[in-house]
Amino acid sequence: MLTNKHVVIALIVAPILAVIAYFATDAAVGEKPHKAQAGKSYALATLPNCRYPSGHCTLKNAEFEIDMKVEQAGVNMMTLSLTSKHPLQGAKAALATTDTENQAPQDLVATDDSALHWTVDLSGEHSTDSQLQIVVAAADSFYFGETSLGFIDYETTFGEDFRH
Repeated sequence: MLTNKHVVIALIVAPILAVIAYFATDAAVGEKPHKAQAGKSYALATLPNCRYPSGHCTLKNAEFEIDMKVEQAGVNMMTLSLTSKHPLQGAKAALATTDTENQAPQDLVATDDSALHWTVDLSGEHSTDSQLQIVVAAADSFYFGETSLGFIDYETTFGEDFRH
């Protein structure tokens, strides 16, 4: 079979043509990145670090990225800290649980003049099944996202951190 020169040439050329076709199709029908337009809303994707109890969660859309950190401040109280690479015009956050009514969104407060760091104290019943909903405004555009609270780094009352 490999003595036939036509088969050998076909085995060499076919993978090259497949790769060229793959990239040509992407260039022809793929979505082109574009600059965020004022007044429009864009969804933020939840990155994998939001699945594990690291204490940090990152939401991202192209170049726009926000990093969230949640710390337990009491039994039914937690502090949400948000850091952005771009200055924000405002931010709101709310807890959504399946057992009770959803909370009204609360405004985050900028902690410095750069508008890159924001914080808010969220109260209410929450668990790792609860959803954290967030909306931020930057450059006259709105970005929204939702993630579970599975990334919260829970600590026990014994003062030691037990992770399962």
